[in-house]
Amino acid sequence: MSQVFEQEPREAPAGTDVTEAVQRVLANSEEPLTVSKIRAALPGGNRKMDLEELGALLRRQVAANVVHQYPKYRSAQDRFWDRPMPLHVANLLRTALEEGPLAWPQLRRKLPEYAVAQAEVVLQEQIAQGRLFRHPPAGSRGGERYGAAQPDAREYLRRDLPTLFGKLQQLGFTELQLREAAMAVLQEEEWGRPETETRAPEAQEPTHAEITPPAAQSTPAGNAP
Repeated sequence: MSQVFEQEPREAPAGTDVTEAVQRVLANSEEPLTVSKIRAALPGGNRKMDLEELGALLRRQVAANVVHQYPKYRSAQDRFWDRPMPLHVANLLRTALEEGPLAWPQLRRKLPEYAVAQAEVVLQEQIAQGRLFRHPPAGSRGGERYGAAQPDAREYLRRDLPTLFGKLQQLGFTELQLREAAMAVLQEEEWGRPETETRAPEAQEPTHAEITPPAAQSTPAGNAP
């Protein structure tokens, strides 16, 4: 399981009461914080506040639905944040996928145990919102993968073209011939169109009578007025 490190919270400005200062510390943090880290980011004399007293204040904020309490992680202290668990899990998913796409079993192993229960639901929500993306399997035996960026078709072309070229080289073509042929095929205007697609019938050119105005057509001499 990959480690998830808490970032140092930015210090709240001086001149605010402790409740407001705590809320500012949590708002400036990108993840849940332990009581000790929250106190360390408080301004001035608030840093001398007793940890138990600060913990009691935070739990009152939890009861008021202003702050969310999180499970302990790499510390004996409870953690707190001003955002709910699904948002935290979404951040964990994006962080885990920053280095490249992963299949679900691989992704799950990178998450803290407490986040796994909600991770799959949050993952599907992130995909639906266009924040995370589905990727094709890495190989014939692999499963669907997920990434922080959209899949790049070049990755799969680089993987499969050598196999295709190898098969065609067995028929006697050189690599240079295959490269030139591939470029020519991609540049052909008709490439990729279904074989059953037919061109629209060409319009027939109008006859002389069709384009000659009636007034200009000759009148038989016997019918002249």
